[in-house]
Amino acid sequence: MKILFAHGFEGVPTGSKPRYLRETLGHEVIAPLMNAGGWTFEDQVCAVTDAMTEHPDARLLVGSSMGGFATTVAASRHPDRDLRVLLMAPAVGIHAVWAEALGETGLTQWAETGTRTHFHRGRGAEVELPYALWTQCRDAAEVSLNHPAVIIHGLQDETISIDFAVALARRSPGVRRLYGVADGHRLQGSRHLMADAIELLFQS
Repeated sequence: MKILFAHGFEGVPTGSKPRYLRETLGHEVIAPLMNAGGWTFEDQVCAVTDAMTEHPDARLLVGSSMGGFATTVAASRHPDRDLRVLLMAPAVGIHAVWAEALGETGLTQWAETGTRTHFHRGRGAEVELPYALWTQCRDAAEVSLNHPAVIIHGLQDETISIDFAVALARRSPGVRRLYGVADGHRLQGSRHLMADAIELLFQS
């Protein structure tokens, strides 16, 4: 099966999840560089939609963390396309996490300067994050899914609480199952559940 995989904000296209899908489960995996077009949230969404356009035969979208958020938005904008969606610790609601971490002063500074310096672990270098990243995440936070979808989220997620995934599932008619697992944000101990989720998504 051809799968489009969207990596997380700090991730890279060659991470452990796309490798697992390819090497262990035997799927063809297309994994775009999510920040190739820039650092706004819409840049992340465009990375997914561009891949969808380039690969119209891909029926499964898999997204991790910020890639899961971007995948959710991209799928919601294509309601008539035959798609299944698997979300791994989707970062829907990340704007609220950032706002709490930065505080009112930090968020105001980001707005006034227009950018914020961030050390990107995947690149191993500092990048300038535009304030539009935060506002676009905020504006998309109530997205919902009508496509068949499964969510896998860690109960000990240290980046984005499972409460946000629960809220997404409740407002999304397409969500068939939410796996709450004893794992952290990277879901390193839960990759095997991707096989179960894919089987569930393609059941008639």
